Amino acid sequence: MNETELIAAARTSPDAFASLYDRTQPGVYRYAYSLAGNHTGAEDLTAEAYRRALVNLHRYEDRGRPFEAWLCTIVRNLARDGGRKRGREIPLMDHDQPQDHWPGFELVRHEQRSAVQVAVGRLPEVQRRVVVLRFGREWSVRQVADELAKSEAAVKQLTYRAVNRLRELLQEAGYEHDA
Repeated sequence: MNETELIAAARTSPDAFASLYDRTQPGVYRYAYSLAGNHTGAEDLTAEAYRRALVNLHRYEDRGRPFEAWLCTIVRNLARDGGRKRGREIPLMDHDQPQDHWPGFELVRHEQRSAVQVAVGRLPEVQRRVVVLRFGREWSVRQVADELAKSEAAVKQLTYRAVNRLRELLQEAGYEHDA
């Protein structure tokens, strides 16, 4: 049965709608996941899209686009509306606010940043430049290679050695590597 016939049958038959679901669900879920960024959000968007599609199937018009495109439009609108709703929600009490960090978090972060800066300063000049360009300025390997007049393989090797040396310097300073 082609898609048009299946849609017509789905208006009166739950089995036909189930067949439509089976055909389109993987693509709709992938799209929902790309918008939600997590499994739970994608499942919620997908489920609500199919619920709305079932309720509004009588309004669907075949305009030469796949049925899945209509479902993805529903998902997109749900995600957009969900974002608007979250932006309007105001917590009623302080305990509704998530507590992601403890009060000394900024102090520890500053201390760690200082320790990394000291360790970077102790690297050999070429390794220090590679670390600053790759991680400080977020340059690509190709950009660093061009800047230092070295091959990409050489830059990768320098980066590897610099990171290992930084790890050693930080361990000497009392910081342990978190795997």
